[in-house]
Amino acid sequence: MKAIRQNRVVSRTILYILLVIVLLFMTFPIYYMAITSLKTEFEALRMPPTLWPQNLTVESYPYVIQAWGYWRTLLNTVIVAGTAALAATVLGGISAYGFSRMEFAGKAILYGLLVATIAIPGMVTVGPIFLAYKDLRLLDTHVGLILVFAAEFVPFAFLTLFSYFKAIPKELDEAAAMDGSSLLDTMFRIIFPIALPGFAVTFLLLFIAGWNDFLLAFTLTITPDTRLLTVRLFEVPVREGVNRTPYDLIAAGGVLILLPLVPIVLRVQRQLVEGILAGAVKE
Repeated sequence: MKAIRQNRVVSRTILYILLVIVLLFMTFPIYYMAITSLKTEFEALRMPPTLWPQNLTVESYPYVIQAWGYWRTLLNTVIVAGTAALAATVLGGISAYGFSRMEFAGKAILYGLLVATIAIPGMVTVGPIFLAYKDLRLLDTHVGLILVFAAEFVPFAFLTLFSYFKAIPKELDEAAAMDGSSLLDTMFRIIFPIALPGFAVTFLLLFIAGWNDFLLAFTLTITPDTRLLTVRLFEVPVREGVNRTPYDLIAAGGVLILLPLVPIVLRVQRQLVEGILAGAVKE
Protein backbone atom coordinates (compact mmCIF):
# COMPACT_ATOMS: atom_id res chain seq x y z
CA MET A 1 0.00 0.00 0.00
CA LYS A 2 2.84 2.35 0.85
CA ALA A 3 4.44 1.80 -2.54
CA ILE A 4 1.11 2.47 -4.28
CA ARG A 5 0.69 5.73 -2.36
CA GLN A 6 4.21 6.81 -3.26
CA ASN A 7 3.55 6.06 -6.93
CA ARG A 8 0.36 8.13 -6.80
CA VAL A 9 2.21 11.04 -5.19
CA VAL A 10 4.96 10.88 -7.82
CA SER A 11 2.44 10.66 -10.66
CA ARG A 12 0.43 13.58 -9.28
CA THR A 13 3.58 15.66 -8.84
CA ILE A 14 4.68 14.99 -12.40
CA LEU A 15 1.19 15.87 -13.65
CA TYR A 16 1.22 19.19 -11.76
CA ILE A 17 4.66 20.04 -13.12
CA LEU A 18 3.50 19.32 -16.67
CA LEU A 19 0.38 21.43 -16.15
CA VAL A 20 2.49 24.34 -14.87
CA ILE A 21 4.79 24.05 -17.89
CA VAL A 22 1.85 24.03 -20.29
CA LEU A 23 0.24 26.98 -18.48
CA LEU A 24 3.47 29.00 -18.68
CA PHE A 25 3.86 28.10 -22.34
CA MET A 26 0.33 29.29 -23.12
CA THR A 27 0.27 32.44 -21.02
CA PHE A 28 3.78 33.81 -21.61
CA PRO A 29 2.99 35.29 -25.07
CA ILE A 30 0.00 37.13 -23.59
CA TYR A 31 2.11 38.36 -20.67
CA TYR A 32 4.89 39.54 -22.95
CA MET A 33 2.42 41.33 -25.22
CA ALA A 34 0.89 43.08 -22.21
CA ILE A 35 4.22 44.23 -20.74
CA THR A 36 5.50 45.31 -24.17
CA SER A 37 2.47 47.57 -24.53
CA LEU A 38 3.59 49.29 -21.29
CA LYS A 39 7.14 49.94 -22.50
CA THR A 40 8.50 53.05 -24.15
CA GLU A 41 9.07 52.99 -27.90
CA PHE A 42 12.82 52.50 -27.49
CA GLU A 43 12.61 49.87 -24.74
CA ALA A 44 10.24 47.80 -26.90
CA LEU A 45 13.05 47.61 -29.48
CA ARG A 46 15.75 46.76 -26.96
CA MET A 47 17.80 43.58 -27.42
CA PRO A 48 17.89 41.45 -25.38
CA PRO A 49 14.28 42.22 -24.44
CA THR A 50 13.29 43.03 -20.88
CA LEU A 51 10.72 40.95 -19.04
CA TRP A 52 9.44 43.97 -17.10
CA PRO A 53 9.28 47.61 -18.26
CA GLN A 54 11.96 49.85 -16.79
CA ASN A 55 9.70 52.86 -17.26
CA LEU A 56 6.00 52.03 -17.18
CA THR A 57 3.95 54.06 -19.63
CA VAL A 58 0.50 53.82 -21.22
CA GLU A 59 1.19 56.31 -24.02
CA SER A 60 0.73 53.59 -26.67
CA TYR A 61 -2.95 53.07 -25.82
CA PRO A 62 -4.36 56.56 -26.50
CA TYR A 63 -2.32 56.69 -29.71
CA VAL A 64 -3.75 53.39 -31.00
CA ILE A 65 -7.29 54.20 -29.83
CA GLN A 66 -7.27 57.47 -31.74
CA ALA A 67 -5.52 56.14 -34.85
CA TRP A 68 -7.86 53.15 -35.13
CA GLY A 69 -11.09 54.93 -34.29
CA TYR A 70 -11.16 52.14 -31.72
CA TRP A 71 -14.69 52.51 -30.34
CA ARG A 72 -16.27 52.54 -33.80
CA THR A 73 -14.16 49.54 -34.85
CA LEU A 74 -15.08 47.73 -31.62
CA LEU A 75 -18.77 48.31 -32.34
CA ASN A 76 -18.30 47.00 -35.90
CA THR A 77 -16.71 43.83 -34.57
CA VAL A 78 -19.39 43.24 -31.94
CA ILE A 79 -22.21 43.74 -34.46
CA VAL A 80 -20.70 41.53 -37.17
CA ALA A 81 -19.46 38.72 -34.91
CA GLY A 82 -22.56 38.77 -32.68
CA THR A 83 -25.13 38.83 -35.49
CA ALA A 84 -23.34 36.15 -37.51
CA ALA A 85 -22.92 33.91 -34.47
CA LEU A 86 -26.58 34.30 -33.50
CA ALA A 87 -27.84 33.57 -37.02
CA ALA A 88 -25.57 30.54 -37.40
CA THR A 89 -26.55 29.19 -33.98
CA VAL A 90 -30.26 29.40 -34.73
CA LEU A 91 -29.95 27.95 -38.25
CA GLY A 92 -27.56 25.25 -37.09
CA GLY A 93 -29.87 24.38 -34.19
CA ILE A 94 -32.93 24.01 -36.41
CA SER A 95 -31.10 21.83 -38.94
CA ALA A 96 -29.43 19.78 -36.17
CA TYR A 97 -32.80 19.10 -34.53
CA GLY A 98 -34.25 17.95 -37.85
CA PHE A 99 -31.32 15.61 -38.48
CA SER A 100 -31.43 14.20 -34.94
CA ARG A 101 -35.18 13.47 -34.97
CA MET A 102 -36.26 12.84 -38.57
CA GLU A 103 -35.52 10.13 -41.11
CA PHE A 104 -35.53 11.06 -44.81
CA ALA A 105 -33.93 10.04 -48.09
CA GLY A 106 -30.37 11.26 -48.57
CA LYS A 107 -29.86 12.05 -44.88
CA ALA A 108 -26.43 10.40 -44.72
CA ILE A 109 -25.28 12.19 -47.90
CA LEU A 110 -26.41 15.59 -46.64
CA TYR A 111 -24.74 14.98 -43.29
CA GLY A 112 -21.50 14.06 -45.04
CA LEU A 113 -21.65 17.19 -47.21
CA LEU A 114 -22.18 19.40 -44.17
CA VAL A 115 -19.21 17.86 -42.42
CA ALA A 116 -17.08 18.11 -45.56
CA THR A 117 -17.65 21.87 -45.84
CA ILE A 118 -15.67 22.35 -42.61
CA ALA A 119 -12.60 20.84 -44.28
CA ILE A 120 -12.61 23.36 -47.16
CA PRO A 121 -9.76 25.87 -46.61
CA GLY A 122 -10.79 29.51 -46.42
CA MET A 123 -8.21 30.43 -49.05
CA VAL A 124 -10.11 28.36 -51.61
CA THR A 125 -13.39 30.23 -51.17
CA VAL A 126 -12.21 33.79 -50.55
CA GLY A 127 -11.58 34.50 -54.26
CA PRO A 128 -15.02 33.41 -55.54
CA ILE A 129 -16.70 35.18 -52.61
CA PHE A 130 -14.86 38.41 -53.44
CA LEU A 131 -15.93 38.26 -57.11
CA ALA A 132 -19.53 37.44 -56.21
CA TYR A 133 -19.67 40.24 -53.65
CA LYS A 134 -18.26 42.67 -56.18
CA ASP A 135 -21.11 41.89 -58.58
CA LEU A 136 -23.70 41.95 -55.77
CA ARG A 137 -22.33 45.22 -54.36
CA LEU A 138 -21.78 43.63 -50.97
CA LEU A 139 -18.12 44.54 -50.74
CA ASP A 140 -17.19 46.82 -47.84
CA THR A 141 -20.52 46.28 -46.07
CA HIS A 142 -21.33 44.79 -42.69
CA VAL A 143 -24.22 42.87 -44.23
CA GLY A 144 -21.80 41.09 -46.55
CA LEU A 145 -19.51 40.15 -43.66
CA ILE A 146 -22.40 38.89 -41.56
CA LEU A 147 -23.69 36.71 -44.39
CA VAL A 148 -20.33 35.11 -45.14
CA PHE A 149 -19.48 34.61 -41.46
CA ALA A 150 -22.87 33.02 -40.78
CA ALA A 151 -22.49 30.69 -43.78
CA GLU A 152 -19.04 29.70 -42.54
CA PHE A 153 -20.28 29.06 -38.98
CA VAL A 154 -23.45 27.06 -39.70
CA PRO A 155 -21.71 23.66 -40.22
CA PHE A 156 -19.86 24.01 -36.92
CA ALA A 157 -23.06 25.01 -35.12
CA PHE A 158 -24.83 22.06 -36.72
CA LEU A 159 -22.24 19.51 -35.56
CA THR A 160 -22.06 20.92 -32.04
CA LEU A 161 -25.83 21.00 -31.52
CA PHE A 162 -26.46 17.72 -33.32
CA SER A 163 -24.47 15.83 -30.68
CA TYR A 164 -26.29 17.81 -28.00
CA PHE A 165 -29.74 16.94 -29.36
CA LYS A 166 -28.76 13.28 -29.65
CA ALA A 167 -28.19 13.30 -25.89
CA ILE A 168 -31.77 14.48 -25.26
CA PRO A 169 -34.17 11.49 -25.04
CA LYS A 170 -36.59 11.17 -27.94
CA GLU A 171 -39.27 10.17 -25.45
CA LEU A 172 -39.76 13.88 -24.77
CA ASP A 173 -40.73 14.43 -28.40
CA GLU A 174 -43.02 11.41 -28.37
CA ALA A 175 -44.75 12.57 -25.18
CA ALA A 176 -45.25 16.04 -26.65
CA ALA A 177 -46.67 14.55 -29.85
CA MET A 178 -49.13 12.46 -27.83
CA ASP A 179 -50.29 15.68 -26.15
CA GLY A 180 -51.02 17.16 -29.56
CA SER A 181 -47.92 19.32 -29.90
CA SER A 182 -46.71 19.96 -33.46
CA LEU A 183 -43.09 19.48 -34.53
CA LEU A 184 -42.37 23.21 -34.38
CA ASP A 185 -44.03 23.57 -30.99
CA THR A 186 -42.00 20.68 -29.64
CA MET A 187 -38.79 22.09 -31.04
CA PHE A 188 -39.19 25.68 -29.83
CA ARG A 189 -41.15 25.17 -26.58
CA ILE A 190 -39.65 21.94 -25.21
CA ILE A 191 -36.37 20.83 -26.79
CA PHE A 192 -34.71 24.21 -27.41
CA PRO A 193 -35.18 25.39 -23.79
CA ILE A 194 -33.60 22.15 -22.59
CA ALA A 195 -30.72 22.70 -25.02
CA LEU A 196 -30.07 26.32 -24.00
CA PRO A 197 -26.64 25.50 -22.48
CA GLY A 198 -25.61 23.99 -25.81
CA PHE A 199 -26.89 27.02 -27.70
CA ALA A 200 -25.03 29.35 -25.34
CA VAL A 201 -21.75 27.48 -25.76
CA THR A 202 -22.14 27.35 -29.53
CA PHE A 203 -22.92 31.06 -29.74
CA LEU A 204 -19.93 31.98 -27.58
CA LEU A 205 -17.50 29.84 -29.58
CA LEU A 206 -18.79 31.25 -32.87
CA PHE A 207 -18.69 34.80 -31.51
CA ILE A 208 -15.02 34.36 -30.59
CA ALA A 209 -14.32 32.85 -34.02
CA GLY A 210 -15.91 35.87 -35.71
CA TRP A 211 -14.05 38.23 -33.38
CA ASN A 212 -10.71 36.64 -34.35
CA ASP A 213 -11.34 36.28 -38.09
CA PHE A 214 -8.87 38.10 -40.32
CA LEU A 215 -8.86 36.67 -43.85
CA LEU A 216 -12.46 37.37 -44.83
CA ALA A 217 -12.64 40.62 -42.86
CA PHE A 218 -9.50 41.89 -44.60
CA THR A 219 -10.55 40.77 -48.09
CA LEU A 220 -14.15 41.96 -48.03
CA THR A 221 -13.72 45.36 -46.37
CA ILE A 222 -11.94 48.42 -47.72
CA THR A 223 -12.64 51.59 -45.76
CA PRO A 224 -11.92 52.21 -42.04
CA ASP A 225 -15.66 52.58 -41.41
CA THR A 226 -16.23 48.86 -41.98
CA ARG A 227 -12.94 47.38 -40.76
CA LEU A 228 -12.85 44.97 -37.82
CA LEU A 229 -10.35 44.93 -34.97
CA THR A 230 -8.11 42.20 -36.36
CA VAL A 231 -7.73 44.06 -39.65
CA ARG A 232 -6.93 47.31 -37.87
CA LEU A 233 -4.13 45.51 -36.03
CA PHE A 234 -2.67 44.58 -39.42
CA GLU A 235 -2.84 48.27 -40.30
CA VAL A 236 -1.06 49.28 -37.10
CA PRO A 237 -0.26 53.02 -37.12
CA VAL A 238 3.29 54.33 -37.46
CA ARG A 239 4.43 57.43 -35.61
CA GLU A 240 5.06 60.40 -37.84
CA GLY A 241 8.72 60.77 -38.80
CA VAL A 242 9.66 57.36 -37.34
CA ASN A 243 10.94 54.54 -39.55
CA ARG A 244 10.92 51.71 -36.99
CA THR A 245 8.60 48.81 -36.29
CA PRO A 246 6.29 50.09 -33.51
CA TYR A 247 6.30 46.98 -31.32
CA ASP A 248 4.76 48.91 -28.44
CA LEU A 249 1.83 49.98 -30.64
CA ILE A 250 1.38 46.47 -32.02
CA ALA A 251 1.31 45.05 -28.48
CA ALA A 252 -1.15 47.73 -27.33
CA GLY A 253 -3.40 46.90 -30.27
CA GLY A 254 -3.29 43.21 -29.38
CA VAL A 255 -4.28 43.98 -25.79
CA LEU A 256 -7.15 46.19 -26.97
CA ILE A 257 -8.45 43.33 -29.13
CA LEU A 258 -8.13 40.73 -26.38
CA LEU A 259 -9.36 42.84 -23.48
CA PRO A 260 -13.14 42.88 -24.27
CA LEU A 261 -13.20 39.06 -24.48
CA VAL A 262 -11.52 38.44 -21.12
CA PRO A 263 -14.45 39.36 -18.81
CA ILE A 264 -16.88 37.47 -21.05
CA VAL A 265 -14.85 34.25 -20.98
CA LEU A 266 -14.11 34.53 -17.25
CA ARG A 267 -17.79 35.13 -16.50
CA VAL A 268 -19.07 32.11 -18.42
CA GLN A 269 -16.12 29.71 -18.22
CA ARG A 270 -17.97 27.32 -15.91
CA GLN A 271 -21.08 27.30 -18.09
CA LEU A 272 -18.83 26.88 -21.13
CA VAL A 273 -17.24 23.71 -19.79
CA GLU A 274 -20.57 22.33 -18.55
CA GLY A 275 -22.21 23.01 -21.89
CA ILE A 276 -19.43 21.30 -23.82
CA LEU A 277 -19.51 18.21 -21.59
CA ALA A 278 -23.31 18.01 -21.46
CA GLY A 279 -23.61 17.04 -25.11
CA ALA A 280 -20.97 14.34 -24.72
CA VAL A 281 -23.12 12.11 -22.47
CA LYS A 282 -25.93 10.12 -24.03
CA GLU A 283 -28.90 8.89 -22.07
